Amino acid sequence: MPLNLVARKSLRDNEEHLKKAHEEIKNALSGEEWVIEFDWDLIFEKIDEHNKKQLGEVFYKNLCPHISKCIVNACKDDLTKESIINANTSKKIVLIVNEDPKNTSYWKYEFNNGQLNLLFKKGCCNLSDAANFQLHKVIPSEGCYTLPTRLNLKKNQDRYNAAFERIKAITNKDWSFDEESMESVYPTAFETDSQREQFGDSFASVLEYSTQNIEKRCKNEITLESFNEATTNARFSFRHCPKQTTGYWSWSFDNGDIVISFKSVCNISDNANFDFIKVLPVPGVFSLAARLNMKENQEKFDNSFERIKQVTNIDWSYDQESLEQVYPTLEDRNKEILGDIFSQVFKYIADNITNRCKNEIALEAFIEATSNAKIVLRSNSKLAGTYWSWSFEKGDLVVTFKSICNISDNANFDFIKVLPVPGVFSLAARLNMKESLEKFESSFQRIKQVLHNDWSYDESSLEQVYPTLEEHNKLRVGEIFSEVIKFVADNIVKRCSKEEMVLEALVETVTNSKIVFRSNPKLTGTYWSWSFENGDLVITFKSICNVSDNVNFDFVKILPSPGVLTLASRINLKENQEKIQESFEKMKLVLNSDWSYDESSLEQVYPKLEEHNKPRVGEVLAEIIRYISQNIVKRCADELVREAFIECVSNSKIIFRFIEKQPSYWIWNFEGGNLIVSFKSISNISDNANFNFETLL
Repeated sequence: MPLNLVARKSLRDNEEHLKKAHEEIKNALSGEEWVIEFDWDLIFEKIDEHNKKQLGEVFYKNLCPHISKCIVNACKDDLTKESIINANTSKKIVLIVNEDPKNTSYWKYEFNNGQLNLLFKKGCCNLSDAANFQLHKVIPSEGCYTLPTRLNLKKNQDRYNAAFERIKAITNKDWSFDEESMESVYPTAFETDSQREQFGDSFASVLEYSTQNIEKRCKNEITLESFNEATTNARFSFRHCPKQTTGYWSWSFDNGDIVISFKSVCNISDNANFDFIKVLPVPGVFSLAARLNMKENQEKFDNSFERIKQVTNIDWSYDQESLEQVYPTLEDRNKEILGDIFSQVFKYIADNITNRCKNEIALEAFIEATSNAKIVLRSNSKLAGTYWSWSFEKGDLVVTFKSICNISDNANFDFIKVLPVPGVFSLAARLNMKESLEKFESSFQRIKQVLHNDWSYDESSLEQVYPTLEEHNKLRVGEIFSEVIKFVADNIVKRCSKEEMVLEALVETVTNSKIVFRSNPKLTGTYWSWSFENGDLVITFKSICNVSDNVNFDFVKILPSPGVLTLASRINLKENQEKIQESFEKMKLVLNSDWSYDESSLEQVYPKLEEHNKPRVGEVLAEIIRYISQNIVKRCADELVREAFIECVSNSKIIFRFIEKQPSYWIWNFEGGNLIVSFKSISNISDNANFNFETLL
């Protein structure tokens, strides 16, 4: 229906305000003419009576200046002005009553199909809201960004430029953002209007913190060089990774870009501290962090090798290739401190070498075994019994480890045990022999004092028995055999000092004055046994056990002696000579003649004696003659018996015979002026005291 007269008059009287608003909008839009359009038929029906009566005052006089003000304010920014013009292709601002029951705004602008609409509540309150409305928030924008986002990006452009200039000052390259990557994270990481309105602020902060990080870490030339090689595009690329587990922000390098991935827009300052050195790709096996750590520790490496040089007079180094081979086996945390770890390893190695090579033999063997003067490193997760082990291969010192643990073990590893040396003995054995040399010489000197000749041991025989020793005994071979020879000396000194006959026999038997060692695991009845062969004293052992047996071994029993009787028998005979003579003296008192026994007859019966009686032949003989003497003295108390007996034994000599099949143990006879005493075994010796020889006279 047509407007009433009052309404039309009100519009006419206030039309100048509408025109003025149109002019202000035109000026703001750089000559673009827009029209504020009112559909009075629709509007008039829906507004209240009060506003109907003053239609011109409300809409032209009061509202239009607010509309123009909103447009003018929005167009102060060229980007916003351009966006407004592009969005409002109809060049109209159309007033529409907002009948949405959920609407809470008195005035709000909307773009719809190329037309700018101003929606209002029919009460027409708070007209100034039309002037203060933030139009840029509803202006459609090309691309994925909203206009507020684009404005925020524009606002921060100086911050971006300043940060890029700072990076350029370091890298000598012009830097930029990967726009496509920023657009890709925008929809998912910036979901709320407030986040999107601060999109530019957020990335300005990310860039500034990243710049701080780059400035700080690229002071190191190696880092800078690697950084430039990894960022050939000189570009920041972004990725939104909501399931990221490595913190809120993480860096990587991909296809010439720095790729910054983030879990959410939170803790942006983390970018100032992210240690990108750990992930910066570098040529070769080592990470940049490892290379830097190696460089930081170079002086420590040099110091350790200089200490080894002072001992060996050779320039030492480590095998770079071997370190590269073990590097992948290390835990990630150890890869970053590679230099710290192996500078410590080499320090302990130097400590060990310095300590053990004070011995000239060890030093000489070490130098011969390490002709390359190089440490080779190996990793072996199945290494048993220890975390660190040394070996010597092809002129290198090979240090093998199970894991980076107990590094100080290298200071105490007894490499003497594994150091290769010429000959049979290990270096540890040779050193132990040298340490025991004084004990050897002391024992041989004691033997010399008794036997009056220089003694020694046969080195080749010791080399022959050495492989049969248990491993723990090989290491102390000098200690063991110096102890053996000490007990041998004790035995020789004891037995040869006591009996001159033993001394003479030993000197005659051991013409080489040498001890020869033999190993015989099948030796029965004892751990140690002596024998005499080809002028040597041969000492045979079953195992290195009961070494002190050598001090008690009765070598007199096996010491060769001239004649039929063994030395033990001769000594026993000598020891009992006084008893024999006493018995003969008793016979002399009765018979008035000097008696004796026929030594050749004793030698003839000697082989027939049981083995246990041979060493005590003197004791047995003395006992036999004692009983014979008792019998003769007793029976010759009768003068007739005495005279007859003397006539039968004109030689005053006892001859012994062994007759195995005679009827009794002991039988006497008289033959050729001799007393013949025959026996079938050394048993019932006392029978000689009671034998009735009178029947034979």
